[in-house]
Amino acid sequence: MLSSITAGTAAAAPVRVDPNNYGSQCPEVFVLATSGGLDSGADRDPFDESYNRLGSNWVSHVTVPLGERFASNPGEIGWAYLPYPSTFGLGISPVPTYQESIEMGVARAHTLLDDKKAQCGAQTKFVLLGYSMGSEVTHRVVTEIGARPSDSSSTALTPDDVAGVVFVASPYRPKGAPNLDGPGPRGGGFMSSAPAEHGALTDKTVYVCRRYDIACDGPPRNAAVVLLLQVMGQVPFNLADLRSTVTGFDDALTELAARTAADTVYTPGWYDTQESYLDVLLRAADRTGVHDHTELAPEEFASALKWVTDGGDTTAQQKLELEGARFLEANADFFDLILEPYIFVSFAQHMLYWNNNPNDPWYWESEQIIDWIADLVEDEHATR
Repeated sequence: MLSSITAGTAAAAPVRVDPNNYGSQCPEVFVLATSGGLDSGADRDPFDESYNRLGSNWVSHVTVPLGERFASNPGEIGWAYLPYPSTFGLGISPVPTYQESIEMGVARAHTLLDDKKAQCGAQTKFVLLGYSMGSEVTHRVVTEIGARPSDSSSTALTPDDVAGVVFVASPYRPKGAPNLDGPGPRGGGFMSSAPAEHGALTDKTVYVCRRYDIACDGPPRNAAVVLLLQVMGQVPFNLADLRSTVTGFDDALTELAARTAADTVYTPGWYDTQESYLDVLLRAADRTGVHDHTELAPEEFASALKWVTDGGDTTAQQKLELEGARFLEANADFFDLILEPYIFVSFAQHMLYWNNNPNDPWYWESEQIIDWIADLVEDEHATR
C-alpha cells in the first residue's frame, strides 16, 4: 500500500532491504523514521538501506539494531524511511526550499501512515522517530494526529494507533523538556521552545537532546533570529542564478508584510489582545502552516498599513508604542549565542546521538532509543 510513495522512485541503483525489516508487510510495530537535512530524498525507496553511508541516514542506527534485536521473532518489527527532499533551497540547480521540504515531508508522512493503516488495520501499531529537520516534520505530523478523536473506524491514523514518538534534536522541543534518561538541557527548540500541542499523544512522546545542541537546546528568547530563519526557509538559493535568489528574498519579505497586515485585519479584536506584531510576523513567516484569511489586495494592504502607522485609533498607536519593549524581551537571550559555547560545540553535539558501540562504557542516546522502542514492541507483543 506504499505505492503512492514508492511510485516514481529511482530505479538505477538496486534496492537493499534489511532482512529483518518487515515494514512492507504488517509487523506488530511499524517505525516511520524521518532523517535530517540532506539525508533523505524525495525519490528514495522507503525500505532501502543504501543510504547507509558514512555520515548519512543516522536514524538507521536505531532501526537496523532494532531489527537485529527481534530477528528471532519475525514480524514483530518493521520500518520505513520517509522519502522527502530534506533540502534547504541551496544548490546549483533549483531544489525545494526548507519550508517546501517540510511541507512535502508532512504530506508524505500522512500518506505513508494512512496507507499502512489501510493495509494492516489494528494489526499494526506505529512509532514515529524524527531527527533534526526530520524531527520538525514529525512534530507537525504528531500535532495533527494528536488532535484527532479516537475512532476505531477512521481510515486515517489516530492517537490510538500510535505506540510512541521520539524526537531527536527537535527544533520544537519545549524548554527544559526531560530526556529519556532524566532531566534535559534547560534550553529549548531553536524554532520554538513553547509547550508542544500534541494532544492525545503528549504522554506517548519523548525527547532526546544534548546540551548546547542549538537545534533543541537553544536560548529560548531569540525571536528575531527565528524570524530570519523562517524567512530564509522560503528563499531558493540558486548559486547559478543569484538574481533569482534576490528576487525570492524580496518576494518573501513582501509576502510577509502582506500576511502580517492581513492577519491583524482579519482577526476580530486583535488590537485588544496581548499579541505583538513580532508574534504575528513569526506566525505569518511559517508558510507551512494553514492560513484561513484571504490575502489582502495591494490597495487593502496599503490602506491597512496607513491606518496603523498614520493615525488609526488610540489602541493601534498604544500597541505600536509597546513594540520596542516587547522586542527587547523577546530577544533577551540573543547574546547567549555568543557567550555560551554554541559556536564551538553545537555541531558536534548535534551529531553525537548515534553511537552504538557495545564495547564502550557509555549508554549513548541511540542505544536508549533502541531500548525504549524495544520495550514498546515487547509490550505490544504481550497483548497479542
